[in-house]
Amino acid sequence: MSWPYGFHLVAQLFLPFQRIFMYFLTGKSELERIIANRTLPFASRVHQIEKSINYTTTKNLDYEIEQVKLDRNKSLIHDQLNIVIHKLELYQKLIKQINDIRMTKVTSTDEKHLELFEKIWSRLVTQSNDDHEPMNMISKRWTKIGFQGSNPLTDFRGMGLLGLQSIEYLSRDKETCLTCVNIPPPNDYSFAIGVVNIVSWLVNLLEVDSSMKTNFHPLLTHFSLHPCNLDEFFQLFLLIFNEWHEFWIDQQANIMQFEQLSKIFRAQMLIECQQWRPIQRGFSKKIPK
Repeated sequence: MSWPYGFHLVAQLFLPFQRIFMYFLTGKSELERIIANRTLPFASRVHQIEKSINYTTTKNLDYEIEQVKLDRNKSLIHDQLNIVIHKLELYQKLIKQINDIRMTKVTSTDEKHLELFEKIWSRLVTQSNDDHEPMNMISKRWTKIGFQGSNPLTDFRGMGLLGLQSIEYLSRDKETCLTCVNIPPPNDYSFAIGVVNIVSWLVNLLEVDSSMKTNFHPLLTHFSLHPCNLDEFFQLFLLIFNEWHEFWIDQQANIMQFEQLSKIFRAQMLIECQQWRPIQRGFSKKIPK
């Protein structure tokens, strides 16, 4: 066991005693002290309250809220606490919603799934105006946009319906999307497979980062300052995809470098999440060449 990890365990054991001491010293619970700290940016406040809730061992969150309700002098703190708690609840709901979507298997018998394939086919597969071939779920033409074989249903493992929705979302901007699909070799990459991979990177950032010793949700900062809903998730996905595409083109890479470059890119994504601000356009330019 490394020293930092052992130190973390010891700190966890003494945390309840520290909270009791600080309560007697200040007359305020930990949540009240976080809310009362006006110097904290909202995103940091959300993270600290989430950490406080996760590490509370003596009293649960409901007790803390009820205590604030009983004291009219703390009504403002209570209102501010409710704002943060509501944002945390929305974030947890978003994680569940996205996980439900990605766990939904893509099939050729679901009409809504077929509608998405139809849109992708008409926008990206049949690229010329005089190409009116009807969609076929088994067709070599799917490989033209980066599916691995004639049956695209086999390429959504892991991301399920979320992967299909992500490709359709990008295809709404047909002209821009076609520039990604039609990258000339040897610098091309499998667009459809790439999209499924990229949305999986974003999904992984929604959950607790297992590489850190604290309960750190990398994307919580972004969604604490932006609407916490599926529309915002897809807008963020679009930003990430565009950054990846620019990074890929700048590297003049080939498909054999996809895994290596994706690790570098994902590391920069995590660094951006640790800056206590939303992910911003242009972050891929910070990656050393």
